[in-house]
Amino acid sequence: MKFEVVTPIDGFENEKEFELSKLDDFFSVIKGVETGETIRLMSFGALKSLEFELPEDIVSKLQIDNIEDISIFYIFVLQAQTSDSSMNIFTPIITNNKTKKMGQIHLDIHELGLDSLNDILPKF
Repeated sequence: MKFEVVTPIDGFENEKEFELSKLDDFFSVIKGVETGETIRLMSFGALKSLEFELPEDIVSKLQIDNIEDISIFYIFVLQAQTSDSSMNIFTPIITNNKTKKMGQIHLDIHELGLDSLNDILPKF
């Protein structure tokens, strides 16, 4: 499914559309329509969720009327050695599945009240 980019994605500022493909319940890929470049994504619900408010400009640009219309993804960087893989949880990508608009937001770790990543990782 194609999404119009209404707030830029870091490193892909000139890309105007991405094609989203779901791989399974946790992972998806977006592919730039113009460049063909891909970004791996992990579903927001795959980890312990952060709580944050969407800024009004994002709500407006993505034309969000109902929270149930959106999906939130973390950018997942897969490396050859699995232990070197990483995920960027502080710049999630938001998609509005109803309006087919997407964008990236930048969260502030201090505004979230997180002193360390241990505050968001699951406890065993």
